[in-house]
Amino acid sequence: MEFFLVFMLGMALAVVILFVARPNLFTRTNQDFAFFEVMLEEAIVELEEKQQEFLEEIEQQRAALLELHGQLREAYAPKEAQSPKVLAVLELAREGQDAAVIAKRLGLGTGEVQLIMELEKDWKPLAQSE
Repeated sequence: MEFFLVFMLGMALAVVILFVARPNLFTRTNQDFAFFEVMLEEAIVELEEKQQEFLEEIEQQRAALLELHGQLREAYAPKEAQSPKVLAVLELAREGQDAAVIAKRLGLGTGEVQLIMELEKDWKPLAQSE
């Protein structure tokens, strides 16, 4: 029994000494997140740089596609191959005239003007269709 009391007294003394010598040992301290904040900010800056690179590459690809689209359109539907009637309808449509006004000015049927405008809409350059 004496041995047990001495053992318990020793344990209690050891715990007291640990609390006195190292008070933070048994308490949870607030971690300093400054390191993580710096890492996060660096990652955000890196992601923004990558995003800008991707956007620039997309814009270059878009410009190349627009150029290719123009070349294809010229190859398959050159201006000189279109009829003067179609060119006149399209010119008035670009000026903002509606189908009824265009039909009246050119002496065409409204349905014919609408058809020409609808077919031209399919050939509108990609830059204008956005």
